[in-house]
Amino acid sequence: MDDELEKKLLERYDRQLRIEGWDQEKLTRATAIIVGIGATGCELAKNLALMGVGKIVLVDNDVVELSNLSRQMLFTDEDIGKSKAMAAAEKLRKMNPWIKIEPYFEDVRKLDQTIFEKADVIASCLDNWPVRRWLNSLAVELNKVLVDLAMDGFYANFQTVIPGKTACLECHGDELIPKETQLAECTLRRRRPQDLVEDLKASGIDVSVKIAEKFFKLNLKTVYDLKYAQADILEKLDEKTRKKLYEIQEKLKPKMPALQSVAALVSAIASTEIVKILHEGSLGEIFTELLVYDGLTNQFTSVHLERRADCFVCGDEVRQEAISFPVKLHETVLDIKKRIAQEFSIPDPEILYKKWRLKDDQKLSEFQPKSGDIIYVHTSRRFMPLPLRLEVAED
Repeated sequence: MDDELEKKLLERYDRQLRIEGWDQEKLTRATAIIVGIGATGCELAKNLALMGVGKIVLVDNDVVELSNLSRQMLFTDEDIGKSKAMAAAEKLRKMNPWIKIEPYFEDVRKLDQTIFEKADVIASCLDNWPVRRWLNSLAVELNKVLVDLAMDGFYANFQTVIPGKTACLECHGDELIPKETQLAECTLRRRRPQDLVEDLKASGIDVSVKIAEKFFKLNLKTVYDLKYAQADILEKLDEKTRKKLYEIQEKLKPKMPALQSVAALVSAIASTEIVKILHEGSLGEIFTELLVYDGLTNQFTSVHLERRADCFVCGDEVRQEAISFPVKLHETVLDIKKRIAQEFSIPDPEILYKKWRLKDDQKLSEFQPKSGDIIYVHTSRRFMPLPLRLEVAED
C-alpha cells in the first residue's frame, strides 16, 4: 500500500481506529456474506461497508419494488425492477470504493460451495424459513459463524450461531419457527395439481388445473409455496400465469409489516456483533443469546438457548455418526418419507440407500436392509444430506 492510499484510509477510518482493541487490518482481510438484501440486509451491508470490511458478498434472488423504498435504504425509484443484489452493490461501491462488493442475483442454494468456504461470517437476513434452515445447516457443516436477524413490524430478533458451541436455528425450531411454517414443512409434497386447486379454493381463490400444473413445474405445490415465491421463480412463468400468481399473492397477503427504524436497530446490533466476531476477542465477548426486541414497549429480552445434543443439524450424534431411525421391512418408501417429513420437518425428502435412489412404491423388504445401515435423506432444507441409521424391527 502506498503512503498516499494509507493516509486516505487512516483518515477515512479515523474515529473507529480510536476504539481500544480495534484492528482495521482484521476487517480489511475479512469476508462477510449477506443473504437477503431487504430492509435488514441493506442496513447491515451499509454498516459493514462503511466500517471497511474488505469483501462483502451480497445474495438475493429478488428485484426492487416500489413498496421496498420506505425501508430498504440502498434503493431509490431508479432501481425499481432491478436486481436487489446488483443495485445494492452499486450504491455500496460509491459509499466505500476501497472494499470489494460481489453480488449474486440467484437462489443462495445454487451458489458454489467455495464462496462460503472463503467467508469469515455469514449473515441471514431472510424472510422465509425454508432458506434460513438451509443456510443454518450450511454454516454448521462448514463450521462458519452464522448471524441470523429478522423483523416483523415493531418486533425483531437476533441470534448468533457458533457451530458446536451455541444452539443453531433448528435446536429450538418447535418453539421458534411459526406454526404456519411448521405445518407446511411437515407436509410431504406428494401432491397433485388438483390438490393445490382445492387448497386455493378453500382460501376463496379459483384457479384452473392447467394453471396449477404450470406452478407444479416450478415446484410450487402448496399455498405456502405460492405465498413466498420470489422474482427468480416468477420470471420463469409466462405473462398470464405470472399475473395470476401476483393476484394469488395479493389475496393471501403474505407480506409482513415492516419499519425502517426497527430494521436499522436490529441491523446495528448485528453489525456490532459481526465486528466483534471478526476481531476474535479483542473487542469483547460475542453475544450468544437470542435477543428479542419489542418496539412498542422499548424492551429487549435476552433468551438463553441451550445447544441440543440430539439436534438433527448441529447435534453431536448426527455430526459424528447418524441419527437412529426405526423401520419395518413391510413399510414402503413413501411410508418412510411420511415419517421423515413429520419428524424432521422436511417436505421434500428423497432417499438414497447404497447406490439406489428409492422410489415411493418400493418396499424396504426388496432391499433387505440391516440394522446399522445408513440411508441419506436429500432435501432443499439442508445443505448436506441427513444421515439416518436404520434400526430394523420385526414386522
